Formats: sequence, C-alpha cells, structure tokens
Amino acid sequence: MAPTAALPDMIEAPPRRRPTFQSWIRRAACARPRRVICLVAGIWLLNGFDLVLTVLAHQQGVLYEGNPIANYLLAFGVTALVLYKIGLVLIGSYPLLRYRTARVTELGTIVILVSYAFLAVHWSECYKLYTLSSNADVRVVEVVELIGLLN
Repeated sequence: MAPTAALPDMIEAPPRRRPTFQSWIRRAACARPRRVICLVAGIWLLNGFDLVLTVLAHQQGVLYEGNPIANYLLAFGVTALVLYKIGLVLIGSYPLLRYRTARVTELGTIVILVSYAFLAVHWSECYKLYTLSSNADVRVVEVVELIGLLN
C-alpha cells in the first residue's frame, strides 16, 4: 500500500450561494410542523381562558350562554361543561396535529386561533361592562346612551 498524500493546508471552500426564493420556501415548509404545534397550544390556552370565564360568569349569574349545547350542559353542572369543552378541543386538535405538515392545516389553525383571540377580547369587554354595572346602579339604557355619546 502506498502512503496517502497529505492534504493541502489550504483547501478552497466552495463559494456560498445566495439564498433563493425556493430555499426560503423549503425552509419555511420544514418549520411548519413546529408552528402548527405552537398555534394549537395557543388554541388550548385561549380555550382554557374561555372555559374559566364561562364558568365564573355562570357562577356569578351574569352569563347568557349562546351555545345551545353548552347551555343544556350547564343545567347538569359545571363538570359536564368542562368535560364537553375539553373533549371538543382534544377532538378538534387531533386532525390539526395529525396533518400539521400541510399548508391548509397551518392556515386553518391560524383562523381558529384568531377566532379565539376575538372571543377573548369579547370576554374582556363583557367584564368591563359587568364591573361598570356592578359598581353603580347603571341601567342598560344609560350604557347605550353613553356609547351613543362617545360615537
């Protein structure tokens, strides 16, 4: 066997290519599963927020539940509502996590998360009106007139 030749000390590095649009798309597609998992975690968090505020509002007697199924379950107690909402989130999260590599899944997850964010803002506004009405003797007509004056 002949001894191997020593490698030269200075090997030229291949020239660096500028990232192309296709490489950016490929890189974004590879990160999609992680983004979908983070978005689903946000959905769980906002759904938990909605559940806690629904239970609190029901216990305080200020809740008008618009969802007929949830309204029916509240007649059986809070535990039934909690199990219902947790079950819905788990069942709804499965396809999102199962097909997390698809572009349509990411878009759908974003739409769901934004919807829950709007719901969180709605809860915030409801509690502002509730605290306003609980601190003083305020009638709904007065609140409507006040809102009309602000506009």
